[in-house]
Amino acid sequence: MQRVHRGLIFLLIVVLLALVPIAASAQTEGDVSRAEDQVDRAQDATSAAYTKWQAAQDDLEAALLELDQVTSQLDNLIYTIGLLESKISSYEGDVEGLRKTAQELVLEAYTSGGRGLVSAAFEAGSIQDLLTSQQLMDSAANRDIADLDRLQAVSREMDRLKLDLVESKAEVEILEAQSAALVDRANALSQEAKDTYNNASAAEQRAIDNLSKERRELQAAIALKKAQDVAAANSKPGNAAGLPPTATPGFYCPVQRGAAFIDSWGFPRSGGRRHKGVDMFNSRNTPLIAVVDGRVKFSSNSLGGLSTHLYSGDGTTYYYTHLESQPSNISSGQYVSAGTVVGYLGNSGNARYTSPHLHFEIRPSNVAINPYPTVRHYCP
Repeated sequence: MQRVHRGLIFLLIVVLLALVPIAASAQTEGDVSRAEDQVDRAQDATSAAYTKWQAAQDDLEAALLELDQVTSQLDNLIYTIGLLESKISSYEGDVEGLRKTAQELVLEAYTSGGRGLVSAAFEAGSIQDLLTSQQLMDSAANRDIADLDRLQAVSREMDRLKLDLVESKAEVEILEAQSAALVDRANALSQEAKDTYNNASAAEQRAIDNLSKERRELQAAIALKKAQDVAAANSKPGNAAGLPPTATPGFYCPVQRGAAFIDSWGFPRSGGRRHKGVDMFNSRNTPLIAVVDGRVKFSSNSLGGLSTHLYSGDGTTYYYTHLESQPSNISSGQYVSAGTVVGYLGNSGNARYTSPHLHFEIRPSNVAINPYPTVRHYCP
């Protein structure tokens, strides 16, 4: 590849020299040597700029992979915390009912002369001490003993769940800090790549553009081949393979301002789910555009938060979720052209503990396929 670029640059310099009116006698070996030196310097500068840009891109993808792993852990923890809170709430309801049973036993003991139990009630340090006191157990020997036994078990389980809840919330704080650090690193690497490109010469930028395009196409092809191999080995439909770029002519990148993303199709998520899209990270409120012509539908739910569905004429649905907001100048059901803003990037829904990103899906015939090969090909 370097020899090809060297040759192209050398030919360009030769052509430029030929356009300058110089006497034939001036074309000496020294001129050729100087031209070769210019080629070497141009090649070295281009190689250095591209190498620095490529290193930033490689580091960025590694940071995003680690960020996805942390995000997955957070997702599972939030799911677990929800289950713990639900169980604790249910157990609290059980305990309240069983407390009433205990109170009835105390009242019954008092009215029937059971002063030992009444004394125990006054001496107990808490309702929990009373509920497990021997006096109450003796009084309940012939009545509701099963309920009181269950109360002890429920109380112990509820205490254990509350400890688990405290530990889970503490772990969430740790993972949030890790996530924030990774987001800062990803932003810094992304800015480094942009600065490298912006500070490069026009020739260097053209080289980076060309090699960047080759890099995207290679990554998309690798992802496509890998997914096809996995699908073939499992004898299952190749949803993980996605679509070749030729299947989506005229496709627009949903995030126009240089989003960072990796192939995270199939990565584990809470509740035994698998990731069915691609997460595209960028600044909060970055505009998101319609990738094709189609009809939009706006919605909201606890999992995805604010969402946009885009229905194309060929039966494919494009799903944008975790939005910060939806456009106010478009109504649900309205037909829009490709390139129209259909939402703004955020982290709503169960992504509230992650950095702002677009979760994007492609669903031909309402069945999700891996969108990575498509967006990798079309997104800069």
